[in-house]
Amino acid sequence: MRTLFTNFPIAEEFSLSTDDTYHVMRVLRASVGDMLYVTDSRGAEFTCEIIRVDGDRALLRPIEQTKEAPEKGADLVLAAALLKNDKFEWAVQKAAELGVNRIVPIQMEHCVVKLNDDRRAERRRRWQKIALEAAKQCGRFDVPAVEAVKTLPELIESFKSHFFLVPYEFETAPVTDAARKGAGRDTVICIGPEGGYAPQEIDLLRSAADCVTVSLGPRILRAETAAVAAVSIIMYERGFV
Repeated sequence: MRTLFTNFPIAEEFSLSTDDTYHVMRVLRASVGDMLYVTDSRGAEFTCEIIRVDGDRALLRPIEQTKEAPEKGADLVLAAALLKNDKFEWAVQKAAELGVNRIVPIQMEHCVVKLNDDRRAERRRRWQKIALEAAKQCGRFDVPAVEAVKTLPELIESFKSHFFLVPYEFETAPVTDAARKGAGRDTVICIGPEGGYAPQEIDLLRSAADCVTVSLGPRILRAETAAVAAVSIIMYERGFV
């Protein structure tokens, strides 16, 4: 059974959203009496029975709590430069599957994509929906939040207590050493754009944050590939928790 998510604690009968109702009743072809896994806003999971469908909303009753809300571990944030076409969407999807807690789009100097306020809001809604669908598909207990587009100084200020791990094409220090250093700490993985970091952006990261620049190996990776590689290495060092 695919996991559904609510944005509230589950304690009694509740309705699914119209989108989830459509997915459950039309796409998955569920019917009244079927069981679903539903994770609530605390991260607790319940087996729930579909007891009624009123128009475009399905009413569910919690039958049994199957998982306790997990203890929160160290924060893992993917801060990635805006990428063209659907590359950023792909990075959001894979990061959600791998287990990041938050995703922050960054507007950097060499970004090809430039978004005005309206398009930023529209894209953010789409990215959040992609993260939600990825979380449902992979069976995780929560949905990573996609935050508003930030500048690099805004990112550094927002996460000044975090450890920054920055893959950088001109660095030679191996990522594994830095990954072990940050294994138990709140961490931001910062990924640059297709055109690479501007020199002043690397200087800013190194001077303003608890930051380590690292190499992901001898080959220059695409930005979206670098994001997945770096997240995978961090998750491995954390035991995939």
